[in-house]
Amino acid sequence: MKRKIYIRFLTVFISLLVLLVFSAGCGTVTDSKGSTPAEPTETDSKATAADTDSGAPVPIRWVRTGNEQDPKKDRILLELQKRMNIELEIVSIPWDQYPNKLNIMMASGEQLDMANCDPGKTLIEWARNDIILSYDEYLKDGKYPYVSSVVNSEAYKGLKIDGKAYFKPLGLCPQQWGYLIRQDWLDNLGLDIPTNIDEFYEVIRAFTYDDPDKNNKQDTYGLYVRAGGDADPTELQTFSYILRAYAINAGAGNWVELPNGTVTRYEVSDAAKEGARFIAKAIKEGLINKDWLSLKRDSAQGPESDDFAAGKYGIAPTSIPDVFNQKIMSVNSDAILAFLPPLNGENDVPPNSGNNGGYWWGNIIPKTCRNPEKVIELLDYSLTAEGRELTEYGIEGIHFTDYSDDGSGGRIYRINKAECDKDWDTQKNGYLYPLAWGGFNYYEYAYIPIVEHNFDYDEAFKNVKAWQPEDMAKGQFASWQIMNTSYSIPSPLMNVFDDNLLGDEQKLLSIFAEGWLKSVVDIDNFDRQWNEMVEKWMNAGGKEIIDYGNNYYKENK
Repeated sequence: MKRKIYIRFLTVFISLLVLLVFSAGCGTVTDSKGSTPAEPTETDSKATAADTDSGAPVPIRWVRTGNEQDPKKDRILLELQKRMNIELEIVSIPWDQYPNKLNIMMASGEQLDMANCDPGKTLIEWARNDIILSYDEYLKDGKYPYVSSVVNSEAYKGLKIDGKAYFKPLGLCPQQWGYLIRQDWLDNLGLDIPTNIDEFYEVIRAFTYDDPDKNNKQDTYGLYVRAGGDADPTELQTFSYILRAYAINAGAGNWVELPNGTVTRYEVSDAAKEGARFIAKAIKEGLINKDWLSLKRDSAQGPESDDFAAGKYGIAPTSIPDVFNQKIMSVNSDAILAFLPPLNGENDVPPNSGNNGGYWWGNIIPKTCRNPEKVIELLDYSLTAEGRELTEYGIEGIHFTDYSDDGSGGRIYRINKAECDKDWDTQKNGYLYPLAWGGFNYYEYAYIPIVEHNFDYDEAFKNVKAWQPEDMAKGQFASWQIMNTSYSIPSPLMNVFDDNLLGDEQKLLSIFAEGWLKSVVDIDNFDRQWNEMVEKWMNAGGKEIIDYGNNYYKENK
């Protein structure tokens, strides 16, 4: 069960610092669930956007994190507001403050029309306490067929609460993150791309101490981490690469199938312990940047890509390889990058890239929403080809000139870089509009063909079309998402959200994160610190969760 819970426990963090992804939809169509979607279909979506009610713009106050775009100045958001007849206000909260501040806003009844959040215990409580609205009552008679196809899909059925849809997931390829490695550094050192954890250790040690760039300075690291303020260190992509060599889809909140056919939570598994032990060894030996606990990660990987281009480290996790490649080539045209596949794991664990359940984050509608139907209309539009194009590449004739077919039904966009530079930080985000991810959708450089598959989201999700800028489509990493997804393996009980499987999420995550970090920064006392964490976690309801999980797994296998 994948739950990316971005909860920042600052007190825990401070104490630890002390320790250190064409069929036209004309007329009436029947969707995969047997209902008849109302107009419009894809062929008349432009008319719908233009013909939206001509009265005063409907205000929509949207709270999220990681936003840098101003609805009053950004030409793409201005165009979106014009097409939808809305007045958009985006309340942006820093990543490390978001869960706590959103909780306060929701609890206080502050006026919000839309919010982004994770599923889980808090979401269930909001639904049962009538703090958020169900989508279901607004999707009757085939209204908003795109949103309906998402929330009623087979893929996300486990996200419903008491049989109702309160959460619209942001569709995401099962694994959009992958890893780049400096092939030129490997060549300089006479090493090959690592295939198992022992070879990986040899590479990161050599990248740290054997002068891989041949500048006669000891100024490089094997691994580079920015963990400042993160509640769950196992979700950090650099660490995840290592941890997945010990367990499929390793990470807090996930489940691990044991050799005897039972399951346990990752947090207290032997796989988690041995993965953490490897990281502890790497920290003690100086193979990771010493300031990893104080540096905060950036949502667009600005500092990460800058430091990679500067040659500070040789292995980079990213979902935007074109940006990393562009930056490093501008500094060092002799650099050679390669795709680093997942490792052949220990104890017959297959190479795996992790699996996010096909989504990350989702849209909810607070009870304070002034016009729920307008919010859903906006979300519905964002899932059309026209809406996706606008929120991914901007305005035709301004941000891009045109596009061509890539030969497999996808698109290759010809970008007007000078105009994009005016509306967003392209050095940081590349030529993909920042709100293309984590806003209305998430599947970067792609379009989910929902109408083309008769509003069968599950089928559409299997046939995602690549929408890429010209430079990326011709580049070395054009098939980045395909490469990573080919290694994606789900863990047991994924996308199952049951109170008895969740327990006190915040408390359990806090116990795990604190114990995990204490263990990896103090390898001399690793076993004692780890065992204390496991005992504490089990006594905080963990044992009951595992018992319930095994019964559930056996009955629903």
